[in-house]
Amino acid sequence: MKSGLTVTTDNSVAVLESLRQLSGMDVLVGIPADNAPRDDGAKLNNAEIGYLQSTGATIEIDGTTVTLPPRPFLDMGIEDSKPRTTEHLKAAAIAALDGKQDAALRELESAGQIARDASKAVIGAGDRLQALSETTLERRRGEGILSDKPLYAHGYLLRSINYIVRSK
Repeated sequence: MKSGLTVTTDNSVAVLESLRQLSGMDVLVGIPADNAPRDDGAKLNNAEIGYLQSTGATIEIDGTTVTLPPRPFLDMGIEDSKPRTTEHLKAAAIAALDGKQDAALRELESAGQIARDASKAVIGAGDRLQALSETTLERRRGEGILSDKPLYAHGYLLRSINYIVRSK
């Protein structure tokens, strides 16, 4: 018995290649090495500060021991953006199944952009992060910094957040 199916083109090679490439890619959101340096002479770079702020830590600032509460801005942003990024990751897989490597890569880029922007929005809003201590607020006021938002004094950390799509 015939199936009635006629193969007019065989794009299995392109599909397999697209799937191979897609499975070898990562979308990473955070503070890439080229965004880590700071212009303000801080001892720690943006990546180190971002890690310590995200996880919480006890550190020394100007000779005083300070305990930073966790402010997981990246985790929160990625979680906030999950419904939208998931749609782009699904679209990347569909494009790969269609043998469209360029379209799959564009979808991965879109997912990274959305997660990056959502992480920046967590800092920009500041309302879901552990509030600053009165000591920090006093120090900021003494330095002429009017913002009371956690993680946002000069915007160095915020501007350092980005994404990359790379091979594993």
